[in-house]
Parts: sequence; structure tokens; C-alpha cells
Amino acid sequence: MDNEQYRKLNESYDRRLIYHVGQSCGFFVELNYMLDAMLYALAHGRQFQIYSEDANFGTGRGWTEYFLPFCTEVHESLHRRHNFHRPPTWRHILHCALNERRPQLIAWRMKLAMLTLAGHARAYRAYGRHVMLGQDVPAQHEAHYHVAELGIDGDYYHAYSQLAQMIWHFQPHIIHQQSVAMQSLNMPPRYAGIQIRGGDKATEALLIDGCTMVERLATCDGDNIFVLTDDIRLLDDVRRKYPSLHFFSLCQPTDTGYNHQSFCHSDPNTKQAAITRLLLSVDILLRSHTFAGSITTGPSVFIMKVRHNDHTAKAIDCPATLLPSALCQAIDIRSEISRQTMANE
Repeated sequence: MDNEQYRKLNESYDRRLIYHVGQSCGFFVELNYMLDAMLYALAHGRQFQIYSEDANFGTGRGWTEYFLPFCTEVHESLHRRHNFHRPPTWRHILHCALNERRPQLIAWRMKLAMLTLAGHARAYRAYGRHVMLGQDVPAQHEAHYHVAELGIDGDYYHAYSQLAQMIWHFQPHIIHQQSVAMQSLNMPPRYAGIQIRGGDKATEALLIDGCTMVERLATCDGDNIFVLTDDIRLLDDVRRKYPSLHFFSLCQPTDTGYNHQSFCHSDPNTKQAAITRLLLSVDILLRSHTFAGSITTGPSVFIMKVRHNDHTAKAIDCPATLLPSALCQAIDIRSEISRQTMANE
């Protein structure tokens, strides 16, 4: 599949689904949600379009600040307020409100319902017909995807990987920065890869130290390891504890743990530089000989989904037999699986 094939098929559909990307989560969580919405649109014959002008990972240009365009991007401001991620079901909200004594959740859910109604009305006035928004995309995935025009004929992970590779094409200026970064790293062609997460991830999941990640790599994976991390102290720790190994990373001396709220309020240059390093790091990990990550972190989940049929890409906090179902769960469920798995080690 290539960009032009996708565009031709996508633009042949009359009904539309407009997805607001870069709303409230980290980049790879947003990317994962977007890819799921793209799959839904393909499976149900809807033209997929995006709104990303206010993306929290950008500085005003959104998706095309880093990637080549792959579909039409709309610019109506209604999507800022009325197009959002799918909220929890009423059943889940009522359960939490009653059992956790949080009645404010009901008011919050009602507000989202009203915003959705208003959003559909505003979209109808803007486009002259009903348009699906991000919150309209259901949670379940198709058991099988068959899109002959794009060469897709397989399960969710097959289709996800195909689409992910189709949209993963950097803008020329990012490719230039990639070339500069690779020259500075001077990495060998064969290397292992890991992600060590710190920062605010501790508020929703168990943090897994770098030593545990390194120890899960097989001895045959070699002595060269690329590390994606948000905290220079975590990188320094594995370098100190494994002096015989060679660690490579784009982590900066000023990186002391990612905090999403702080990142969203950082200046444009700082934000763009951080996202660029993240994208280049994940691109390196997509091509690593082997990879070890966690089911609780966005970049690791993305890598394991793209490399779904590659047994050398593994989660250290989830049994291999459970991984296909775990990767599609909400973060609270993935966090619990991670905790239980690590506790049983």
C-alpha cells in the first residue's frame, strides 16, 4: 500500500469521518487512536479526514509539521471543542458514580453528550450532511479486514501495521534531522532496542527500571542497545551498571522525566525538538534487531503493534499469549496486567 492508493480509495467514499488528532494525550496514544479510527472508516466505507491545527504535539501546523499528508485535513474550528475521544459508556460512568461515590462523573458525561449533539449540528451546517466525529467511533475492532484495493486481508494487527507503515513518512526537514542524528550516534547496523519510561507515567502504571529491560534481552542480541527514555538519569543508571554494553540514545542532558501537562505548555521550539527526537527514536526502534518494551507506554505499544508478527518485539510485562488482547485494552487494564505480571516474576 502507498499513499496514493489510500488517497484514491479514501476519497471515493461519500460519507465522512473527521478525526481530531492531538487533543489531550501523548503523541503515540493519539496516533494509536487515529489509526483505529482510520481502520473503522475503511471497514465501513467512510472517507477519513483529520483536524490537527491545535494538536498538542505541534506548533500550529499539526500533522504535517512532521509527516507527509495522507488525507484531507479540515480547518473548521468547531472540532476544537466538539470533536474528541470516545468517552466511557454510561454503564461505566454510573458504576463509578455509585461505587466510588463520584456523582460529578454523571454531570461530566452529560456535558459530553450535549457537546456531541451540538457538534453534529454544527458539522451538519458546515458540511451539509451528517459527519461522524471521533467520539462516534466504537471501541471494538473488526475480526477481519479485507480491503482488496490496498492489499489488506487479515486481522486487526495486520491492517493496523499496514496503515501505520503507510502514514509513517517524515517531512523532508525531519529526514534531514534524522540524517544528522544518525551521524552523531554512529550506531552499528545491528542493535537491540528498549524503552525506559519515567516521569508522569508513574501516576497510572508501574514504572519498570532499565536494568529489568536490559536483562530481558537475549545474550545473542549483542552489545549495542538503543534506548528510548525521557530521563537522562535512567540512561546513566544502565550505563553505570552495564559498563560492557554500548548504549545509544537521543535523550538530552536536560531530560528529567516527561510530564504531559508541562510539555503541552512548553515553548514551540522546545516542543518541536522533543517530538522530533521522539519520532526519530521510535523510527530507530522499528528497525532494531530486537525490542523490549512495556504494554503501558504509548511508543512501545505502537512498536509492538507494527511489529505484531515479529517474535523479537516483546513486552516484558505481559505473557506472549495475552499480548494481542492486552495491547487493545484501556490503560487501566494494561496497567493491572503489567503489575500482576511483574509481581509474578
